[in-house]
Amino acid sequence: MLRELAHRSKAHWPYPADFLAAVRPLLQLDATDIARDSVGVMEDGDQLIGWHRVQARATHAELEDLWLEPAWIGHGLGRTLFEHAVAIARAGGATALEWDAEPFAEGFYAAMGGVVIDQVPSAVVEGRLLPRMRLELGEAGQPSRRSTRPNRPYGGRGSA
Repeated sequence: MLRELAHRSKAHWPYPADFLAAVRPLLQLDATDIARDSVGVMEDGDQLIGWHRVQARATHAELEDLWLEPAWIGHGLGRTLFEHAVAIARAGGATALEWDAEPFAEGFYAAMGGVVIDQVPSAVVEGRLLPRMRLELGEAGQPSRRSTRPNRPYGGRGSA
């Protein structure tokens, strides 16, 4: 369910069908991801509407995934998911959260406080670059200034 939601979310952006087909194998989810990483889901009743995955790294936390059902994009729920991911990273002791952003979502991430720190090559299209972004979290263990919403754990894979 999570992987399919990621595919629908990616297809929200104006990509041609051949690009979406090439990206599909990269948006994977396996038991290792679920066991290793912190994953949160957002539901509306019994309907899954979004999810994120945060991985602890030696020097920071990595936002590996953040996906929302297309019908819910633009309604403030992406912010809620992101804020929850930030809270997870902080609770895990991270002082920064980093991620490779979907280029069409760079403005969203900038509004969340993320800054572009680099560009990384796409695994799908030669010459395509993805913004590498970072959010400084402050001291480890400090509570988030942002609100969060409880979610149930799951897992998945990020941008292409």
